[in-house]
Amino acid sequence: MTDPIAHTRDMHLHLKSGGGSLHILKSITFAINPGEVVSIVGPSGSGKTSLLMVMGGLERATSGAVSVGGTSLAGLGEDQLADMRRRNIGILFQNFHLIPSMTALENVALALEIAFDDLPLAEIRARARAALAEVGLSARESHLPSALSGGEQQRVGLARAIVTRPRLLLADEPTGNLDQETAAAAIELLFDLARRNTMAVLLITHDNALARRADRQMRMDHGELTERVGALA
Repeated sequence: MTDPIAHTRDMHLHLKSGGGSLHILKSITFAINPGEVVSIVGPSGSGKTSLLMVMGGLERATSGAVSVGGTSLAGLGEDQLADMRRRNIGILFQNFHLIPSMTALENVALALEIAFDDLPLAEIRARARAALAEVGLSARESHLPSALSGGEQQRVGLARAIVTRPRLLLADEPTGNLDQETAAAAIELLFDLARRNTMAVLLITHDNALARRADRQMRMDHGELTERVGALA
């Protein structure tokens, strides 16, 4: 049986607010396997993005177990967490977050430079070009973000997220700023890359139609995560 890429067990997250404590995530237990796409839907403020933050080592769980790539995140220092993220996790944002003064190729290459400080420049550029080719943007590698459409910018963001060959991709509303047709093409590409590269994808979305296309669908309500069976409401 294949070991999961990431899993949690009875994980809780409390955050301080106004002198008190908010119980953000409540007894979260789930796993995600290589090549699997898991979608999470739920209302704003239900804890979806907080879960992504914990899985990415950007927020520490208050209690319970969290493991990514076979490594428990409990007890890791900030430098160790950063190293774990660089080598295991890709993040795809809703707002692209491309550096406007850098070309598409430079934006993608930067992720490799940060993750692997010992890679020769020629290899960095070759890998960045290959990632852009995977998302169909070989002809646009010298363009600045301002010269790219929204869909093209999102594909650059996807190339940047996968160029390090992460084991886990965290996608937070990745199609929220795209029109329906462009969003559908972007998600089709994301799912295809996940399965070809046996990369696990944890997808946060408000779009129930999109969520239904994942291998498994889950719902977050008031910090509690449940598996969805049948049609999503």
